Amino acid sequence: MTAKKTTTKKKPKSIWQTLSVINVNDYTEDKGSGNFKATYLSWSWAWGILMEHYPDATFTNHTNDDGYPCFFDHNGNAMVRVTLWIDEKAHTEDFMVTDNSNRAIKNPDSFAINTALKRCLVKCMAYYGLAHYLYSGEDLPREEAEAVKKESAATPEQVEAVTNKIAEADNPKDAEKRTLAWAGVDSISKISSEKAAILLQAKK
Repeated sequence: MTAKKTTTKKKPKSIWQTLSVINVNDYTEDKGSGNFKATYLSWSWAWGILMEHYPDATFTNHTNDDGYPCFFDHNGNAMVRVTLWIDEKAHTEDFMVTDNSNRAIKNPDSFAINTALKRCLVKCMAYYGLAHYLYSGEDLPREEAEAVKKESAATPEQVEAVTNKIAEADNPKDAEKRTLAWAGVDSISKISSEKAAILLQAKK
């Protein structure tokens, strides 16, 4: 009698396991003024990434009793509220309507409210894992950051070669920004030997 073969089905990844490992650095932008600076993930790119993995996800912009998507505290400061649904799991988040210095706005115009709604939506996504590392003050998703730590530092010769290649690009400033985002560092001098080799090979 032949014994039946048994197979073990892999447990599907959770929403968090799926989204928290995605590197979104290519789609972020630094904004702010004065002493306030923050990195924001473009809502359109964030939504596109979410749709690739969870095409049935939906969200709701909550409205007040007058049907307007904005609420006010007793001091007149404004905030918005968004609920995001992914696979029948919901998260609701409140978000202040702020200016470029991250100060609360009283009597905000429709542009400021719309901006806050989009940022609130992206923050909801972070609760499910997407771009969570940005809100934690990290430069890369945890798994990717751990992999970077294991890489060896680039040699001075490699750093010089990469710097020269960037300088030869049509738009050196943009090339440097994309290179840093891809390498997960804030300076070319911090790039790993492995990533420097990839860059130099690709540029040939």
